[in-house]
Amino acid sequence: MSKIAIARTNEISKAEWLQLRKNGIGGSDAACACGLSRFKSRLMLYLEKTSAVVEDIDNESMYFGRIFEPILRQEFAKRTGFTVQEVPFMFSCKEYPWMLANIDGLVTEPDGSKALLEIKTASSFKAKEWEDGLPQEYYLQVQHYLAVCDLPKAYVAVLIGGNDFRYFPVDRDEDTIQTMIALETEFWSFVERGIQPPVDDQSADGLAVLYPKSDAKTSVILPAESDNIIAAYLEVKRAMTNLKEAQDGYENQLKAMMKTSASAVTPNGYTIKWQSTTTNRLDTTRLKKEHPDIAKEYVTQTTSRRFSITEPKEETETTAIGAASA
Repeated sequence: MSKIAIARTNEISKAEWLQLRKNGIGGSDAACACGLSRFKSRLMLYLEKTSAVVEDIDNESMYFGRIFEPILRQEFAKRTGFTVQEVPFMFSCKEYPWMLANIDGLVTEPDGSKALLEIKTASSFKAKEWEDGLPQEYYLQVQHYLAVCDLPKAYVAVLIGGNDFRYFPVDRDEDTIQTMIALETEFWSFVERGIQPPVDDQSADGLAVLYPKSDAKTSVILPAESDNIIAAYLEVKRAMTNLKEAQDGYENQLKAMMKTSASAVTPNGYTIKWQSTTTNRLDTTRLKKEHPDIAKEYVTQTTSRRFSITEPKEETETTAIGAASA
């Protein structure tokens, strides 16, 4: 595959850059478009790509990620001895124009071979995710970029907790790339046709955006398939309840063995902790009773939708006879 530079990112505004990203699937969208993201559903990504509104989502983590990018690019070059150049372009794939890429650097190794550089920052709380290499979402992001840029290799440099710098080589995985292209093509066809992707176990975020409030004045009769869905739902719910009860039983057995000990170790090396913790909680009941005006001043109202299923009442013999007589 070959790439085309569609914009020089240091010559366009952030709003223009965000608008361009709506026209395709970028590397950070790749896992989500494939239905493999832990953080966003395909439905939510679809809504973002088809919305007329261009959202500028930013936070402290993103801000400092941008601040550290040139520093980490330089640090990677220093530690590896490789030549690294900034690449201020947005690329699209010639064969699949909706596949987009913004890479953080182009690496030239001593033998002249090329690789792309992806730079990340992560909090110390995320350190465990990097113990065995890249988190899945980042691995798919890099494979997406390798496909668009037609490169054989990438390096991912990450600064964890502000003081733990690591980098990982990532080879091009052709099998993964072909699977990704198939899944991304499927997703983008939903966008082009204006058809929402099917809901799945991750779709709660998109459904909350589509249907944030219920209409108390309406009730609908669902199609026949809904009864099959409910039967499956209740079966899973009962199984989860049984499993939770079994889990609680095993937990209580271990607690009984530990007695007052705060921690324990098993012969196979498992570590168990059952520690006392102290928390301070606001007594809202007392506050409302003794200082209602103050309590009212700090009340924040939020709206959410509660989901529940009520099983139909079994028809009694008396009810059946009465209905037959009528």
